[in-house]
Amino acid sequence: MKSFLATALVLLSGFALLTDAHISFRYPCPRRASYGECPQPGPGEWELVDYDIRSPIGTYGNIVSPMCKHTSSFAGTRPVFAAGETYQATMDIGAYHKGGSCQWTLSYDNGATWVVIQDNLKTCMADASNGVTYKMPFKIPAGAPSGKAILNLMWNNNEGNRELYSSCADVVISGTNGGSLSGVAPLIANYGP
Repeated sequence: MKSFLATALVLLSGFALLTDAHISFRYPCPRRASYGECPQPGPGEWELVDYDIRSPIGTYGNIVSPMCKHTSSFAGTRPVFAAGETYQATMDIGAYHKGGSCQWTLSYDNGATWVVIQDNLKTCMADASNGVTYKMPFKIPAGAPSGKAILNLMWNNNEGNRELYSSCADVVISGTNGGSLSGVAPLIANYGP
Protein backbone atom coordinates (compact mmCIF):
# COMPACT_ATOMS: atom_id res chain seq x y z
CA MET A 1 0.00 0.00 0.00
CA LYS A 2 2.82 2.42 0.87
CA SER A 3 4.49 1.64 -2.45
CA PHE A 4 1.24 2.38 -4.32
CA LEU A 5 0.78 5.70 -2.49
CA ALA A 6 4.38 6.74 -3.15
CA THR A 7 4.01 5.92 -6.85
CA ALA A 8 0.71 7.80 -7.04
CA LEU A 9 2.24 10.87 -5.38
CA VAL A 10 5.18 10.87 -7.79
CA LEU A 11 2.83 10.59 -10.78
CA LEU A 12 0.55 13.33 -9.48
CA SER A 13 3.44 15.69 -8.78
CA GLY A 14 4.75 15.09 -12.31
CA PHE A 15 1.28 15.79 -13.71
CA ALA A 16 1.11 19.01 -11.69
CA LEU A 17 4.38 20.14 -13.24
CA LEU A 18 3.08 19.38 -16.73
CA THR A 19 -0.18 21.23 -16.21
CA ASP A 20 1.62 24.27 -14.78
CA ALA A 21 3.90 24.56 -17.78
CA HIS A 22 4.74 27.07 -20.40
CA ILE A 23 3.13 30.39 -21.44
CA SER A 24 -0.06 32.19 -22.42
CA PHE A 25 -1.39 35.71 -22.71
CA ARG A 26 -3.00 36.96 -19.55
CA TYR A 27 -3.72 40.32 -21.20
CA PRO A 28 -5.10 40.61 -23.76
CA CYS A 29 -7.31 37.71 -22.78
CA PRO A 30 -6.65 34.51 -24.73
CA ARG A 31 -9.52 32.56 -26.20
CA ARG A 32 -11.41 30.48 -23.61
CA ALA A 33 -9.08 31.35 -20.74
CA SER A 34 -10.05 30.67 -17.14
CA TYR A 35 -8.61 33.99 -15.86
CA GLY A 36 -11.19 35.93 -13.84
CA GLU A 37 -10.70 39.21 -15.72
CA CYS A 38 -11.38 37.53 -19.10
CA PRO A 39 -14.80 37.03 -20.71
CA GLN A 40 -16.60 34.31 -18.82
CA PRO A 41 -18.47 31.39 -20.35
CA GLY A 42 -22.19 31.69 -20.85
CA PRO A 43 -24.82 29.12 -19.92
CA GLY A 44 -23.78 25.66 -21.09
CA GLU A 45 -20.22 26.77 -21.95
CA TRP A 46 -18.35 25.90 -18.74
CA GLU A 47 -17.04 22.65 -20.22
CA LEU A 48 -15.31 24.77 -22.93
CA VAL A 49 -13.00 26.61 -20.49
CA ASP A 50 -9.34 25.84 -21.26
CA TYR A 51 -7.66 25.13 -17.92
CA ASP A 52 -4.49 24.11 -19.77
CA ILE A 53 -4.16 27.35 -21.75
CA ARG A 54 -0.35 27.45 -21.39
CA SER A 55 0.30 24.11 -23.11
CA PRO A 56 2.00 23.91 -26.54
CA ILE A 57 -0.06 23.58 -29.71
CA GLY A 58 2.51 21.37 -31.38
CA THR A 59 5.84 19.63 -31.24
CA TYR A 60 8.34 18.47 -33.78
CA GLY A 61 6.36 15.78 -35.61
CA ASN A 62 3.01 16.34 -33.87
CA ILE A 63 0.12 18.82 -34.14
CA VAL A 64 -1.74 19.00 -30.83
CA SER A 65 -4.19 21.89 -31.42
CA PRO A 66 -5.17 24.38 -34.13
CA MET A 67 -3.08 27.56 -34.39
CA CYS A 68 -5.21 29.45 -31.84
CA LYS A 69 -6.07 26.32 -29.80
CA HIS A 70 -9.73 27.32 -30.16
CA THR A 71 -11.75 28.59 -33.12
CA SER A 72 -13.80 31.01 -31.04
CA SER A 73 -13.83 32.81 -27.72
CA PHE A 74 -16.50 33.51 -25.15
CA ALA A 75 -18.72 36.52 -25.84
CA GLY A 76 -17.37 39.71 -24.36
CA THR A 77 -15.78 43.05 -25.09
CA ARG A 78 -12.68 42.94 -27.28
CA PRO A 79 -9.83 45.28 -26.33
CA VAL A 80 -9.22 48.10 -28.82
CA PHE A 81 -5.68 48.77 -30.04
CA ALA A 82 -4.84 51.86 -32.12
CA ALA A 83 -2.67 51.54 -35.21
CA GLY A 84 0.80 53.00 -34.68
CA GLU A 85 0.70 52.57 -30.89
CA THR A 86 2.76 50.32 -28.60
CA TYR A 87 1.10 48.24 -25.89
CA GLN A 88 2.16 45.87 -23.12
CA ALA A 89 0.98 42.27 -23.16
CA THR A 90 1.06 40.40 -19.87
CA MET A 91 2.23 36.82 -20.16
CA ASP A 92 1.42 34.08 -17.66
CA ILE A 93 4.58 31.97 -17.48
CA GLY A 94 4.79 28.50 -16.01
CA ALA A 95 8.11 27.54 -17.64
CA TYR A 96 10.02 29.96 -19.83
CA HIS A 97 12.51 27.43 -21.31
CA LYS A 98 15.28 30.09 -21.38
CA GLY A 99 13.26 32.16 -23.83
CA GLY A 100 13.15 31.53 -27.54
CA SER A 101 11.92 33.13 -30.74
CA CYS A 102 8.63 35.03 -30.89
CA GLN A 103 6.55 36.40 -33.72
CA TRP A 104 3.62 38.73 -33.17
CA THR A 105 1.03 38.29 -35.92
CA LEU A 106 -2.36 39.70 -36.91
CA SER A 107 -5.17 38.03 -38.83
CA TYR A 108 -8.24 39.80 -40.17
CA ASP A 109 -9.81 36.62 -41.62
CA ASN A 110 -10.24 34.51 -38.46
CA GLY A 111 -6.84 32.86 -38.76
CA ALA A 112 -6.90 31.83 -42.43
CA THR A 113 -3.87 34.08 -43.06
CA TRP A 114 -1.39 35.75 -40.71
CA VAL A 115 0.95 38.72 -41.14
CA VAL A 116 4.00 39.16 -38.91
CA ILE A 117 3.97 42.59 -37.23
CA GLN A 118 6.97 42.07 -34.93
CA ASP A 119 9.85 39.58 -34.58
CA ASN A 120 11.94 38.84 -31.53
CA LEU A 121 14.37 36.11 -32.50
CA LYS A 122 16.34 34.02 -29.99
CA THR A 123 15.97 36.41 -27.01
CA CYS A 124 12.20 36.49 -26.54
CA MET A 125 11.41 36.11 -22.83
CA ALA A 126 15.05 35.18 -22.11
CA ASP A 127 14.96 37.39 -19.00
CA ALA A 128 11.69 35.92 -17.69
CA SER A 129 11.33 33.67 -14.65
CA ASN A 130 9.21 30.60 -14.07
CA GLY A 131 5.93 31.08 -12.24
CA VAL A 132 5.57 34.84 -12.73
CA THR A 133 3.79 37.25 -15.03
CA TYR A 134 5.93 38.97 -17.64
CA LYS A 135 5.36 42.17 -19.64
CA MET A 136 6.07 42.18 -23.39
CA PRO A 137 5.71 45.22 -25.65
CA PHE A 138 4.10 44.93 -29.07
CA LYS A 139 3.30 47.57 -31.67
CA ILE A 140 0.34 47.69 -34.01
CA PRO A 141 1.62 48.87 -37.43
CA ALA A 142 0.67 52.44 -38.37
CA GLY A 143 -1.05 51.32 -41.58
CA ALA A 144 -3.13 48.56 -40.00
CA PRO A 145 -6.75 48.67 -41.16
CA SER A 146 -9.67 49.13 -38.78
CA GLY A 147 -11.67 46.07 -37.88
CA LYS A 148 -11.94 42.91 -35.83
CA ALA A 149 -8.73 40.88 -35.78
CA ILE A 150 -6.86 38.15 -33.96
CA LEU A 151 -3.60 39.11 -32.25
CA ASN A 152 -1.33 36.08 -31.94
CA LEU A 153 2.01 35.50 -30.26
CA MET A 154 3.82 32.42 -31.57
CA TRP A 155 6.79 31.22 -29.53
CA ASN A 156 9.39 28.50 -30.16
CA ASN A 157 11.29 27.68 -26.97
CA ASN A 158 15.10 27.64 -26.62
CA GLU A 159 15.38 24.77 -24.15
CA GLY A 160 13.61 21.46 -23.68
CA ASN A 161 11.37 19.66 -26.16
CA ARG A 162 10.97 21.37 -29.54
CA GLU A 163 7.52 22.94 -29.10
CA LEU A 164 5.37 25.68 -30.59
CA TYR A 165 3.19 27.82 -28.34
CA SER A 166 0.47 30.11 -29.61
CA SER A 167 -1.64 32.58 -27.67
CA CYS A 168 -4.52 34.26 -29.52
CA ALA A 169 -6.68 37.18 -28.43
CA ASP A 170 -9.70 38.56 -30.25
CA VAL A 171 -9.16 42.32 -30.59
CA VAL A 172 -10.38 45.39 -32.47
CA ILE A 173 -7.88 47.51 -34.38
CA SER A 174 -8.63 51.22 -34.62
CA GLY A 175 -6.68 52.07 -37.73
CA THR A 176 -6.98 53.27 -41.28
CA ASN A 177 -10.33 52.88 -43.00
CA GLY A 178 -9.69 50.99 -46.21
CA GLY A 179 -6.09 50.37 -45.16
CA SER A 180 -4.25 47.14 -45.72
CA LEU A 181 -1.72 45.11 -43.84
CA SER A 182 1.06 43.45 -45.77
CA GLY A 183 4.12 41.55 -44.70
CA VAL A 184 5.53 38.10 -44.36
CA ALA A 185 3.73 35.04 -43.10
CA PRO A 186 5.04 33.63 -39.80
CA LEU A 187 7.67 30.93 -39.69
CA ILE A 188 5.86 27.95 -38.22
CA ALA A 189 8.26 25.39 -36.76
CA ASN A 190 7.78 22.47 -34.37
CA TYR A 191 4.22 22.03 -35.55
CA GLY A 192 3.85 18.61 -37.08
CA PRO A 193 5.78 16.79 -39.80
